[in-house]
Amino acid sequence: MDAAGEEGGMTYGEVVDYFNSLQDPPAQERIDCIIPYLISLLPAPFVPAPPDAASADDSEDDHFSFTSSDDDSAAEDARSFPSPPPGDGEEDHISRLADDLLSEIISRLSTKEAARTMALSTRWRRVWAKTSLLVDDAHLRDADNEVSLVRSISRCVDAHPGPVRAARITHVAFYHHEYALRRLVASLADKNVEDLILFNRPWPLNMPLPDDIFRCAYLRRLYLGAWMFPEVAAAAFVNLRELGLFHCIIPDRDFDALLSLCSKLEVLSLAMSYNCPSRLRIKSPSLRAAVEWMSSLDEIVVDGAPCLERLLLHHAIPIAERTPIKIVSAPRLEVLGILDLQLHELQIGGTAIRPGMWMFVKSSAKLPSLKILAVKVCLAIEREIKLLMTLLKCFPHLETLHIKSIPPCASPEIANCADVWESLGSCECLKSHLKTVSIQGFHTERYEVLCLKYLILEGEVLETVAFFCEDKVCFAAKDDEVAEIELMFPKNLVQDRWSFQSAIDLSLDDPFFYAVES
Repeated sequence: MDAAGEEGGMTYGEVVDYFNSLQDPPAQERIDCIIPYLISLLPAPFVPAPPDAASADDSEDDHFSFTSSDDDSAAEDARSFPSPPPGDGEEDHISRLADDLLSEIISRLSTKEAARTMALSTRWRRVWAKTSLLVDDAHLRDADNEVSLVRSISRCVDAHPGPVRAARITHVAFYHHEYALRRLVASLADKNVEDLILFNRPWPLNMPLPDDIFRCAYLRRLYLGAWMFPEVAAAAFVNLRELGLFHCIIPDRDFDALLSLCSKLEVLSLAMSYNCPSRLRIKSPSLRAAVEWMSSLDEIVVDGAPCLERLLLHHAIPIAERTPIKIVSAPRLEVLGILDLQLHELQIGGTAIRPGMWMFVKSSAKLPSLKILAVKVCLAIEREIKLLMTLLKCFPHLETLHIKSIPPCASPEIANCADVWESLGSCECLKSHLKTVSIQGFHTERYEVLCLKYLILEGEVLETVAFFCEDKVCFAAKDDEVAEIELMFPKNLVQDRWSFQSAIDLSLDDPFFYAVES
C-alpha cells in the first residue's frame, strides 16, 4: 500500500493495521460505516430513487430485465421487448410531443422506468435510443443480490445505443467484480460520460481504479470514493470542472500531476484522506474553490492559484501538531475557514501568523482580498484572543466574521479576559469594513460576552451581530447595552448551513450562513 510509509498523520497502512487488530465485527463491516457518511456528502441524485428501490419487487414478467446474460448483445436486449401493438402509444397526447420534449421526459425518469418507455411504441424506442442515459444503481438495487446489481449496471450501460450523460454508482463492493468494473469504466469512457460518481465498498482499502478512467475525456464532474488511484496519464480530464476524491489513495506526485492536467477545474475537494496525498498543494490557473474535509494532511499550500476564491476546511480530526496553512499566492481569495486556532497554523507570504504579532503586522503578511473569515477559537485563552486580533489585522478588508466558540479546558492559559480585550485597540477592518459578526456555540459565558462587547464597540460600520444560543438565534443591535442584551428574533433569520454541499456551492455568497425570508 503506497501510503503505508508516509510520515505525518494517520496513514492508510495504520488504518488497515488498526482494523485488522480488532475482534468482531470484521474489518469490512467496520470500514463500511465510513462509506454511508461519505455518500451523504455527495451531490444530490440525478433522479430520486423510489421508496422501494432497494426491494426485489420486479416480477419475472417485467417488460425488460437488466440482468440478462452478460454474453447477450445490445441488439438482443432490444428484441427482449415485446413488439408494441399497432398504433400503441402513438395516439396519446404525450406521444404527440416533439422528440426533444419526449427525450427530456425520459431523462427525468429513474433508470428502470426510462428503459421501460421502449415498450410503449417504436417511436418511444427510437427516442430512448437517442436520449443521454442517466444511470443510478439506487434504481436497480436488489438488497440481497450484489451480483445481480453489478450485471444490471453493466447491461444498462451496454444496452443503450446512445451516450451516457451521467452515472452514479455507490452500492457495489467491486473487489469481487474486477472484470465487471473494468468493463463498466471502459464502456462509460466509450459513451462519453460527462458526470460520474463512482464509489467502492472497500476492503481492502487499496482497490485499484481502472486506467480507463483517464479515457473519460468528456467528464465535467467526477467524484471517486475508496479507490487507489492509477498512475496519472499524460492527458487526463481536460474538460473537468469539479473533482472530489473521497477516502482515495493517491501519491503526492500523482495528485500534483492530476491537478496540473485539469486545466478547467474550478472545484476541488478532498475528504477523509489519510496522508496520501500527504499534502494539499493548490497550484492551478483555473481553480476557484478548494475544500479539505476531515483529512489528515501534513500541510496545505496555496501557491500559483490566481483564480482561487475559497479555501474551506473542516478539520474535525484532532492531530498531534498544527497543520500549516501556507498562502503564498492567492490574489483573489475571498473566503477562508473554518480556521481552527488550535489545529491550524496560518502562514501568509512566508510569514507565520502568531499571537505576538497583533501590535504590528507587516504588509507582506496581509491579504486584502479576504472578505469572509470563519474561525474556531477558545475566547477564554489569551493566546487565542490575540491570535484572533492578529488575523483581523491580516485581513484589512474583512466584511464578515464567523466565530465558533469552544469552551476552555482546565488550563493555566485561561486569562483575565477583560484586561486582554481592553489592551487590543482597533484595526482597519473594524473601523471601515466589518459589517457582520456571528458567534456559534454562544453560552453567555463572561469571556464570550466580553468578545461580543469588544466587537460591537470597536466595529464602527458593524450592521449585524448574530449569536447562536443552543436552538435560538439572537441579535444585538449596535446601540444595545451588551451587559443586558435582549434576545430578539429578526425578520431575516440567519441560519447555520455549514456543510460539504454549501462548501462546494459557488452560487452561495457565504458558504457558512444564509438568510431566509420569514
